[in-house]
Amino acid sequence: MNRLLVAKGGDEAVIWLIPPLEESLKTGIALLLWAAVPPAHGVFGLLEAVHDYWASPRWGLWAGLSSIISHFFLGWGTVFCYSIIPSWIMAVGAIAIIHAFWNFLIIKFTIL
Repeated sequence: MNRLLVAKGGDEAVIWLIPPLEESLKTGIALLLWAAVPPAHGVFGLLEAVHDYWASPRWGLWAGLSSIISHFFLGWGTVFCYSIIPSWIMAVGAIAIIHAFWNFLIIKFTIL
């Protein structure tokens, strides 16, 4: 899904489209399966880490580690947001904004 969006929308898709879709998917799957949200996010982070590692010889290790750490952070952030405003939609929306900002920083300040 990400590849298609990036191919069509480039950096703009990475910043504006992918975060809400990913956060909705990760949290939605966890809730549908009655699973804990942070580990569900972590599984996605591990999958993305494997992709990042193989996709970029120069940055793969660091990108992979960043994927794992950031996905766990976003999972815990979603739960934290839900604890403040008990709405999964609002929690996912809030964390999607943080994810978008993270992606913006990565794009702006790294040379891949």
